[in-house]
Amino acid sequence: MEEVADGARQQERHYQLLSALQSLVKELPSSFQQRLSYTTLSDLALALLDGTVFEIVQGLLEIQHLTEKSLYNQRLRLQNEHRGA
Repeated sequence: MEEVADGARQQERHYQLLSALQSLVKELPSSFQQRLSYTTLSDLALALLDGTVFEIVQGLLEIQHLTEKSLYNQRLRLQNEHRGA
């Protein structure tokens, strides 16, 4: 019985995500709207439900922050070297 409830919740969440994506697509120029079929939007909503996308984005965000911090420190080091030279 609990599995049925989980399935119903997931289906409802899928519908909500799909509706949100369809609303976003309506704001795009018509040339882009034509390229985003219902199936594509539905597949995207399912991918968002999975959670993997969010994990990937979080990992990329962490990598970006580390890279920016490293580049900032490298910039400061080079500025100090140039001032001292």
